Amino acid sequence: MTKGITILGTEVPETTRGIVYLCKFTTHPLKLIVLNELFFGSEWLALNAYAEIPNPESQLISGSTYEILIDNLNKLHRSMTNIEWLKELEECI
Repeated sequence: MTKGITILGTEVPETTRGIVYLCKFTTHPLKLIVLNELFFGSEWLALNAYAEIPNPESQLISGSTYEILIDNLNKLHRSMTNIEWLKELEECI
């Protein structure tokens, strides 16, 4: 089983099913900066916390299994360095 590591370097516990990245978005340069991370044992709790955070640049990662969660986490990490993805995020914020 591949272990997941967050942007901030934290090893993701195997009981985690949701992560909320609290972020800051900058336009010059175009960048999404993770300031903090919250771990949840259920997808629902992670979604609820994300929905209640008044910070549109924050990101939610979830998965019904640890493997799916880590796959989604890695996809988000790749997206966060993709200029086109960041431009789309800028339009949404």
